[in-house]
Amino acid sequence: MSTPTQQYTDMVQQSQQAVLNAVDTWTKTVQEAFAQLPSSPGQFDASGMVDQVFDFTEKVLEVQRDLAKRLVSTSAATAEKLASTSPSDATATE
Repeated sequence: MSTPTQQYTDMVQQSQQAVLNAVDTWTKTVQEAFAQLPSSPGQFDASGMVDQVFDFTEKVLEVQRDLAKRLVSTSAATAEKLASTSPSDATATE
């Protein structure tokens, strides 16, 4: 059985991985959005630019939603593990 310290360490590692995954996804989304920008001012399409801005914002919100869900899920799972560990278990394994 793992100790509360190990459970906390596992939770921190899972949370960090969720953040890294979200940052990676966000970075890719930004790169894709900027790759679609016109290369010269003569190619500017105002209506298309509005669509691109809203599409980009939508993708950013999706990434933020995913990150929030991952963090909540990881935190809840860890809290359940810690709650199920009785004080006698913690002192017996340390």
